[in-house]
Amino acid sequence: MSQAPTVKEGGKQKLLALEIGRGIAALMVVINHCDQATSYFSTNAAPRLATWGQYGVDFFFVLSGFIIVYTHQADPKGLAAARRYLWKRVLRIYLPYWPLAFVYMLLLLRYQAGPMSERPWSVWATLTLLPMEKGSTLTVAWTLSYEIMFYALFLLNYISTRAFLAAAGVWIVFLLFVVAGVAPQTQGLSLVPVLTNPIVLEFFCGVAAAYAVRRVPDSWRLGLFAAGVALLALAIVTWTGQRVVLAPPLALIVLAGAKTRIDGRSRFMRAAILVGAASYAIYLAHSPVVSIVARVLEPLHMRWAVFAICFVLGSAAGVVYHVWFERPLMTRARAALRSAGQL
Repeated sequence: MSQAPTVKEGGKQKLLALEIGRGIAALMVVINHCDQATSYFSTNAAPRLATWGQYGVDFFFVLSGFIIVYTHQADPKGLAAARRYLWKRVLRIYLPYWPLAFVYMLLLLRYQAGPMSERPWSVWATLTLLPMEKGSTLTVAWTLSYEIMFYALFLLNYISTRAFLAAAGVWIVFLLFVVAGVAPQTQGLSLVPVLTNPIVLEFFCGVAAAYAVRRVPDSWRLGLFAAGVALLALAIVTWTGQRVVLAPPLALIVLAGAKTRIDGRSRFMRAAILVGAASYAIYLAHSPVVSIVARVLEPLHMRWAVFAICFVLGSAAGVVYHVWFERPLMTRARAALRSAGQL
């Protein structure tokens, strides 16, 4: 998911097309995990049919790079602005995440067999989301480790924009060497594998789109969108397994979305915008729901019925979590920090 920032921060106009895009990307990830869970728990041969849903994550990474620069590039320099930025990022990532991660950790401690040393998650990784050998209880949270690394890099912008761009340039060149096979890539979730994973280039494609958005006329939006879709189709047709090839087409689509104005007053658009606003909650909440429902309903031996139930319940759980918990809690937390002079 990348997907931690919203598309309205720092007083910027809300970009409804990108909000809807976030919702579509979140539902793609849900579809992928419903397919994965129903395949895994099926007693019959159950081939994966919706692995393409995993690429919703690539859209989130590109969008995250775009939103961070779009909303914060004009922030003043200095420690006070950097502190406000950090508080916003910490609230956005951790406040909705911790309750779900802790509840699921309690369930795993109660029902998951085997000693702690053999489990693929750790308490410390669950608490911090920092890149470690073992991950969070929420398997989808691996993306948040990448988000955190990119957000940390952007802190250099509060020293100087040149410092941020210089450090980004060094990282980009190194990752291009990794893509070319000149530099090594380490596997895993610890710090070095995260730093050497070419998927990080997706953030920087979003950064490029953010710097371009004010220089591109609104009249180009259809051409940008068509070019993005065409290049995305080309990347799929010539697929080599390198996900970073999706980033430039997705950056063009994000740029087109940023130039598109949507009337959000119709019932359908309001629903689509709500799903977009709830995309982070959907991303976090659906995984344990889908896993539990697929396991419980496995005796039905009706994969597609179970798939549909998993999709509906997983998506609905995220929307409910957003409306009843994430949104009011974020509102109260921001108000408290503003009254304390931290935002």
